[in-house]
Amino acid sequence: MEKITEILKGYDLAETTPVTLLRESSDNKVFVIGQKNKKILRISKKLPAEDIKFEYEAIKRLADGGIPVPKWLVTKSGDLYTLIDGKVAVLFDFLEGHHIEVTPTSTQAFNAGKGLGFMSNTASGFTSLRSRNIFSELERAVALANIFVEQFEGGKEFIDQVKEALVFGKNQTEVEGFIHNDYRPSNVFFDDENEFAGIIDFDWSCIGPLVKDLALAVVEWSSPDGSTEPNFKIFDSFLDGYNSAANYKWLKGEKLYSWIKFATLSDTATYFCDRIEDPNLEKRITRSYMYKKYLFFSKI
Repeated sequence: MEKITEILKGYDLAETTPVTLLRESSDNKVFVIGQKNKKILRISKKLPAEDIKFEYEAIKRLADGGIPVPKWLVTKSGDLYTLIDGKVAVLFDFLEGHHIEVTPTSTQAFNAGKGLGFMSNTASGFTSLRSRNIFSELERAVALANIFVEQFEGGKEFIDQVKEALVFGKNQTEVEGFIHNDYRPSNVFFDDENEFAGIIDFDWSCIGPLVKDLALAVVEWSSPDGSTEPNFKIFDSFLDGYNSAANYKWLKGEKLYSWIKFATLSDTATYFCDRIEDPNLEKRITRSYMYKKYLFFSKI
């Protein structure tokens, strides 16, 4: 906490205490700073400093387009980030709103989809570069193919499916732009009327086909809380909301399902690649609930 308090002196803030841990994941540690004029401090465990400019420019693009995103705060000297123990730390304004409790209602799913649709319009054509792309996680798995094949139950089949997904994705010509790449319920805020109120956590963002965002989002919103089969009423509501706002619309069907399979395989690759050296990891591909979603959409 002392190191956080020290780096906060570099910002023009009304409050620098208390510092409260909000949540921690394999990617980030997130703190709330202050009480009356709250800020959010995100310390990235993996994000390289060279990718910060991309994230900053993408969020600015969305803000300029009227998309509710947290304001990025720079230091007194104009720096976009600071370092804590070599990790990139970024400060944002606190975004008011609430997340869904467990399972979204049709109204919440529709409004979340509409928010993503508006975001995709603003993000279309954004061309700033970042090292991460939509193939990065799948390529990580291929690089570890020997381990998957030799040590994982279902590993060979998984790697074959990953290679097929890479071929599929690299042969598509969908409209591209900035994608959030993690548009899950935990990253979306609603107001008291259940209207879309904001989107946070852009550290997985990159350039890619806009449909990649839709594919991950529609399956995550319709099959929450670890479930492996979608609620198609919620699925349809999210897709209807998206199409009500997006310039480039998508029908439910094989092409969208193919992108869903791509997205769920990518998430599966992340899950296992991040933990592959963990001696406690149960090395069965079907252990991943995202992989189970992949299997579901492979059968319909």
